[in-house]
Amino acid sequence: MSDQEVQNEVPTQIQPQENQRRLMHLSSLVNQLIGQGKDDPEDLVEFSVHGKLLAYTRRSLNLFEAENKIRLWAIWMIEWIWFDRFIITVILLNSILLATQDYSWRETNQEAPSTWTDSFEYLFTAIFIIEFLLKMIAMGFFLDKQTYLRDGWNFIDFIVVITGIISLFISARVSAIRIVRIMRPLRSINSLKEMKVLIITLLDSLPALVNVVIFLLFIIILFGILGLQIFMGALENRCRMTEYPVGDVWKVSNYTKLCQDSSNCPEGTYCGNPNTYNLPQQESDDATFNYGYTNFNNIIWATFTIFQALTTEGWTKLIFIYQEAFSTVIVYIYFLLLIFLGSFFVVNLILAVINESFIDVQMRASVKNSQASGTSFLQEEQDEEIEQNEEGEGEQQVALTSNINNEDQTQNNQLDHEQQLREPITQNINETNTLKNQENQNNGEQQQISKSNTIEQIQQSARSQKKQRSLKLKQSKFKQFQLLLIVIIETKYFLAFITSIIILNTITLSLDRYPISKTESDILDIANQIFTVIFTIEMILKLLAFDTNYLKDSMNIFDAVIVILSLIEWILSSAGNDSSGGSFSAIQAFRTLRLFRLFKLARTWSSFRKLLSAIAATIGGIAYFIILLLLFMSVAALLGMELFAYKTPYRYNFNNYLTSMLVVFMLLTNESWNTIAYTFMYDLESIYPVIYFVIVIIFGNFILLKLFIAILINNFHQANIDQNQSIEDNRNLFSSRHDQSMAENHQSIKINQVSPEQIQQSFQVIKSASNQQTNYNSAMRFKNLSQQFMASTIILNNTMNQSLLEGVSLYIFPPQSKIRLKINKLINQKYFEFFILTIIIISSILLALDDPLSSSNNVTLNVIDEIITALFICEALLKIISKGFIINGPDSYIRSPGNILDLVVIIFSSLAFDQSQAQTFSKIKILRVIRVLRPLRLIVRNEDLKMSINALFNSLSQMMNIALVCLIFFLLFGIFGVTQFKGAYYYCDIQEVNDKLECFDQGGSWSNKNFNFDNVLNAMITLFVISTTEGWINLMSDGIDSRGINLNPKENNAYGWAFYFVFFIIVGSFFIINLFAGVIVEAFQSEKDRLSYMKDLTKQELEWYEIQQKIYSSVPIEKFKISKQNIIRRLNEIISSNHFEIFILSVIIMNTCVMMIQYLRSPQELADAIQILNWIFLSIFSIEAILKLIVYRKFYFTSGWNVFDFTVVLLTILGVILEQSNVLNNVGTATSILRTFRIFRVLRLIKSAKKLRIIFGTFLVTLPGLVSVGGLLGIMLFIFAVVFMNLFPYVKRGEGVTENSNFSSFGVSLFTLFKCSTGEEWNLVMMDTARTAQPNDICFDFNDYTNYAEYGFMGCGNVGGILLMIIFMIIVSLIMLNLFVAIIIEGFQNTSKEENAPIKKLDIENFQQLWKDYDKDATGFMQCKYFTQFMIALPQPLGWSKLKYSATQQRIRVAQLNLPVYNLNGKNMYFYHQALICLAQDFLESSGFITNFEISKDIVKLKLQPLIEKAFSPVSNLQTEFDSGQYMAAVLIQQNGKRKLQKLKKSKSSVVQAQYTNDDEVQQFVS
Repeated sequence: MSDQEVQNEVPTQIQPQENQRRLMHLSSLVNQLIGQGKDDPEDLVEFSVHGKLLAYTRRSLNLFEAENKIRLWAIWMIEWIWFDRFIITVILLNSILLATQDYSWRETNQEAPSTWTDSFEYLFTAIFIIEFLLKMIAMGFFLDKQTYLRDGWNFIDFIVVITGIISLFISARVSAIRIVRIMRPLRSINSLKEMKVLIITLLDSLPALVNVVIFLLFIIILFGILGLQIFMGALENRCRMTEYPVGDVWKVSNYTKLCQDSSNCPEGTYCGNPNTYNLPQQESDDATFNYGYTNFNNIIWATFTIFQALTTEGWTKLIFIYQEAFSTVIVYIYFLLLIFLGSFFVVNLILAVINESFIDVQMRASVKNSQASGTSFLQEEQDEEIEQNEEGEGEQQVALTSNINNEDQTQNNQLDHEQQLREPITQNINETNTLKNQENQNNGEQQQISKSNTIEQIQQSARSQKKQRSLKLKQSKFKQFQLLLIVIIETKYFLAFITSIIILNTITLSLDRYPISKTESDILDIANQIFTVIFTIEMILKLLAFDTNYLKDSMNIFDAVIVILSLIEWILSSAGNDSSGGSFSAIQAFRTLRLFRLFKLARTWSSFRKLLSAIAATIGGIAYFIILLLLFMSVAALLGMELFAYKTPYRYNFNNYLTSMLVVFMLLTNESWNTIAYTFMYDLESIYPVIYFVIVIIFGNFILLKLFIAILINNFHQANIDQNQSIEDNRNLFSSRHDQSMAENHQSIKINQVSPEQIQQSFQVIKSASNQQTNYNSAMRFKNLSQQFMASTIILNNTMNQSLLEGVSLYIFPPQSKIRLKINKLINQKYFEFFILTIIIISSILLALDDPLSSSNNVTLNVIDEIITALFICEALLKIISKGFIINGPDSYIRSPGNILDLVVIIFSSLAFDQSQAQTFSKIKILRVIRVLRPLRLIVRNEDLKMSINALFNSLSQMMNIALVCLIFFLLFGIFGVTQFKGAYYYCDIQEVNDKLECFDQGGSWSNKNFNFDNVLNAMITLFVISTTEGWINLMSDGIDSRGINLNPKENNAYGWAFYFVFFIIVGSFFIINLFAGVIVEAFQSEKDRLSYMKDLTKQELEWYEIQQKIYSSVPIEKFKISKQNIIRRLNEIISSNHFEIFILSVIIMNTCVMMIQYLRSPQELADAIQILNWIFLSIFSIEAILKLIVYRKFYFTSGWNVFDFTVVLLTILGVILEQSNVLNNVGTATSILRTFRIFRVLRLIKSAKKLRIIFGTFLVTLPGLVSVGGLLGIMLFIFAVVFMNLFPYVKRGEGVTENSNFSSFGVSLFTLFKCSTGEEWNLVMMDTARTAQPNDICFDFNDYTNYAEYGFMGCGNVGGILLMIIFMIIVSLIMLNLFVAIIIEGFQNTSKEENAPIKKLDIENFQQLWKDYDKDATGFMQCKYFTQFMIALPQPLGWSKLKYSATQQRIRVAQLNLPVYNLNGKNMYFYHQALICLAQDFLESSGFITNFEISKDIVKLKLQPLIEKAFSPVSNLQTEFDSGQYMAAVLIQQNGKRKLQKLKKSKSSVVQAQYTNDDEVQQFVS
């Protein structure tokens, strides 16, 4: 066999009987290849096995040569596909064995007993050792290349083998061995190749993730040190029984809150902290204070507290705890900054990093696949030819029909059905024709019968033919019956009937509820039975019509399964079983799967079909991620079992594998993980459980789920692109086929008269004309765009244009009316708009200042509000007079949505001020709050806000489609939940009772949970809460504990129902809800490209435009002029040296470490040492600032970092002076605040650390967008805060609406909604706003101050609270906060793009810094004679640094730049921006990046025009007569002339030779 044959050998399935022959062939092949590989420097040998070429070392383990039969057999074995499958099976079985481990022996504190699983452990260990030996024999071990341990994926296998061998000599029940064995499931990564892509994505993102982690640690350390300074020991500020401690005891009162001073304590108690008197802690913390774990007593607990806040879980409880001991403002600022900077930015930056890495890996994989597909293209063509030859005519017809069907995407699925129907039709027609042909053939044969045959033989033959003909006629009649059924089934009326039945069945299923009357329940059962009969008839008709083709459609199979299950449920319920519950309730619940038939609507709903196709493509892309996630959960669960099994009585524990998986899943959802961690630490009396929980949160939630979102976003984006491309391709294909068919029909007579050459020539003419037309249209489009842009500018500058006024306004004011013209001029003034915006802001402030708890409701505010309303009425009248009301063209007042909003606000505001109307329409007074919508007018004044709003509106259609998908899934799971849990969430406040009657007998109260499944609406609200993952653990617990209608719940009654809630979390939260992020990110990016008019630029044009922006934004800087004094120069050398920078950096790090080591109740010696060190550090920083001030003088303050350093030093000195002078001892926490200023020295690490600077740069890049979206978020929070404050100010306090979180004032209302937007207890707030009066929960229905004065906070809510809160969560939490994600992803992509740019910002800065050495006064001009020296010093890519150019080459390079030369004061000068732009063009052209530097898009020129005008303003009035090429030629001629005069003094011969040489050099310049 030749080498080419070896390479082209196709993998084939090897039969067992061929193994020996294959082995012999492999041996001979290796013997052939060894001779060819002797000269291989790598000393590798190629082995061909199973159709693959593998390169291994020549000698394995220094024992087995390449031709050794044992090694050949080992290679053959490890590359056999069934060997891999066997190993995966063993890994799976071993994982199952690990999951079945029983840890119940820990309850009695005994040793682990021997079990039946130990023997299997030896078997698995033996198998893994054999596999290891085979691979080691085949590949070698470590020393050579391509050996076993040189592959990192084998390292886990090696650890498993080593621990297995160790376990053979010591007890396998040793804890360390058991923990390492948990890694065995990770071996499946090495066996599943597709999963490696995900791991490679994570590994590729590690460098960037390291930067993010460093920045995150920096944030944690910064806030940790700040927390140490402010909150250390705060949890011990308690109200105590005595003013001073009695001995070593200071008793605590029953008051359960912290205190600042004695005024916060009940009468007779005193606020005190035992740490003040060096006493130990006097009280033990309970669950009220998180068992004392969330404190700032040392840097370790401070880090844990900050990490918990970063996860936005339990962070508001921290605020409520610490605001009792410190100033509320300080606490709120601290934690809100932490949430915005840490949670909103840094945590989402992890998503941006993983997203970028995933895109890169996908691009590399696609390139690799394209290369691989290119090599296998010929083989695929051969396979296709073979398949086509094997196909019959009928199958070819089906394939053609399928291709045509794909042309019209709006009826794609429907035509696919028609295609399936045409198969039997075509087959029937062919069979009918065959029958006729056979009849004719039989007739011919009958005529050819020999006359010698007898009449009896003829009659017998006729009878047999008649019998055969009658049988075939019967078959043809059945085919005709099938055709009739197909026609009936495919009619639009039948389809509409089935669709209406599906909708009616959905409504019927939705009507099930609790309580429900027996009659209505029977009616619903009868209706379901009728629907079952209809669906059964439909299935039978389709089976008769399509035969076996019925099973080719997956939807038909799904329908058949549902029908069969429905029939089984009907039969079982008719046999006497209770269909509403009991043993067959699960089968009955499968009725709800009929709702999947609603997805058939996608056949006629194009946008919905497009979304479903994208979702289907996305599901296929995340399959292996689900496996990876399950693998991670399994390893984490096994580790949790080993660490925590039977060590805590908590109901969600690690006692067995299933509960362990559930706990790990809880941690992945980030729900109540902190509470679980507190419980485990408290029960185990150790802090090490928190290490486990934090690691699972970091790897599971921060990384793996972020990878899931990245996969989801990119797959969804790619699916949309593919669909759009396929639609466009199919349209083009359809158009071309249509044109071709039309041409064939109309030109069928003349086609033979036209030669092929004429056809080709005409085609080329048409093509060139089409290209010219396309180019002309493109140019005209940009020209028109420029004209529109300029026209809009003219309109804005000439607002008095009379053509804007149309018709007669109010039938009184014609366009020529002077009053109308003056009013039009007035309202178009920028000052008028500014005045209106000011009034809007004042109105908004008045809304915020409105106090529902004030008796007078602040009459002054009402008067001001009346004045503002009058001003808005005047504005509306002026606009109506100017623009007309409705019939004056498109600019009429009422035709603008913003004006409609203003008019509605004015009307309701006017009605609210009329006391008689307010009393008559008490509800209208509440609608006065609609004026809160006025701040929305601020959005149109900000371009970034407008872009964000436009992005949201452009994504509205896609979001509506996703909302529909969500609704269907919620409805599906909701009906399923109603079937199982209706009436089952009721409970008795006496736990020991069994049912409702027993509860009443013992005097208990029978109540229902706030979130339940009693009807579909309640179920969907409950599921929406679960989809936000807030409070879902409690809801799942209620479902697990439920026992049925009128039965009291029992803990862990049916643990299996946990799978219902987990599955819904995966589908509804992880997948569907996160699709909102995908839609918004895609819409935001596309909208930004559209609004910036850069969408039509090519990649190189866009990069050149960005480079131009960098160039024209750069300006010359003035060079610092060092003093001539020797002392100053010496100081400058010191502070500019690298050693000084390293010293200052070391001092900053040491200062940071010193601030970190302090802790509560530290020895006085340590406190004194820290104090002395802080003074030393302060002295060093002060000396540094003074030295830099002496050396740099005014230039010191030109650097932002220097200003920051100087400010920190001054504030630190001020804090030390005030602290030592005891001036602020009586001013609360002022001393602690001043002490915290020294902490900001840590920020100087950003300046010195490059990786921190990169992330900080990303933060600065995204800051404008984050501020804009933050402003939009602020407006939305403001609107909802005012609405909730006016609707629910007196709601009774409960679990959600509390003393610290309510709607009784604007500030608290704003914070409450912000808390809800992070998902913190928003479900409890919603239920409190929807509170109704219950026998065991009394409240009163009122919303006015009079009733409040009488009843206090005892008001009820209303059902509108549920709707309002859900709308708030959708708008703010699901949409607005995802805009933050979009901006951060875009910012990180821009930062990454900057790193890969051909000319970076750093290159421009290098040019700028070096230019100032030759242009010290920042005039923008450099003498031409220094330019060559400048270029030699300038780093690449713009300069020649490290390039060994000769003098001649240097002159040529400068001459080729064609730089204009200016004569200033008798000196030849180059201009800054011209030099920079020419160098950039020269580099890009020489590197082949771009050759055309003229971008024809007018919008680009318009965007660059202001920058260009500003940059070239210094040379706008200067004249230049020559460029750098002519200048260098003149300089060369001068130098040659000087050399000629010098050489003339020596001899003429040398002059002739020199003249010849010099002329040649000049000629080189001329050429």
